Amino acid sequence: MGQTSLTITSVSSTAQEGAVLPVDAVSARIDKTSGVPIYLQIAQILRELIKSRSVVPGMLLPTEKAMCEALAVSKMTLRHAYGLLAWDGLIESKRGVGTFVSAPRLNKNLYEMRSFSEEMAIRGKIASSRLLHFNLSTPSFIAKIFFGLPEHQMVYNIQRLRLADNMPVAIETAELPTHLFPNLERFDLQANSLYRIIEEDYHIQLNKCTEEISSAVPDQTQQKVLGVDSRVGLLLISRKSYAGNATPVELSRTAYRGDLYVASIDAIRSRSE
Repeated sequence: MGQTSLTITSVSSTAQEGAVLPVDAVSARIDKTSGVPIYLQIAQILRELIKSRSVVPGMLLPTEKAMCEALAVSKMTLRHAYGLLAWDGLIESKRGVGTFVSAPRLNKNLYEMRSFSEEMAIRGKIASSRLLHFNLSTPSFIAKIFFGLPEHQMVYNIQRLRLADNMPVAIETAELPTHLFPNLERFDLQANSLYRIIEEDYHIQLNKCTEEISSAVPDQTQQKVLGVDSRVGLLLISRKSYAGNATPVELSRTAYRGDLYVASIDAIRSRSE
């Protein structure tokens, strides 16, 4: 069975967005007598600067013209080097802006069931939430079937903005059946992990979940809340969570910023006998 992972892009709080990397930070380290192709040297030098945090997310690289003149290389050579770094997700280019250092990436394995708070803690990030709405409502069609609810049974509908180091990264909407979580409104869901409340206060042990990944264009509300425009797509993850006895517990849908998240799959080929 293949293993699926979600790669999370997180932006360093020390990013000096708009600052430009000095050309000599690269040119001074080029050795044209080494026998190593120049494009590989350029890529390796920049890779080391980025990984050592000498160059921070948001920092601009020198213009193509400045780099080519300083290094005495062709545009094709430079673009080849940049292509290697872009493939690794270390840099990106935007028309009218230039080429800049991307935010570092962290891996989140989808086969490990964690809450947002747990995931951020593992990655060394500070998770926080803003409660967008919390109310009792009629269940969605999918929730009614998933929870096996009778007519007129209500659910808690919770929507939160999830932040990592105070940066908005996702909007999470969850439905929970009221019969499993009576008086859920007494908890501060802006300051506490919902999964912690489920397990520690309601003594319901979460056991597994199934997830589906899709994409969407953000609507105007999502654009405003996440601080993005319509050109930034959303990565949608729909999750069905179960307790240890296979009881359906939570139905959630999380819209992640597409400029900060990318889904990747590692699959293992199984051979027939």
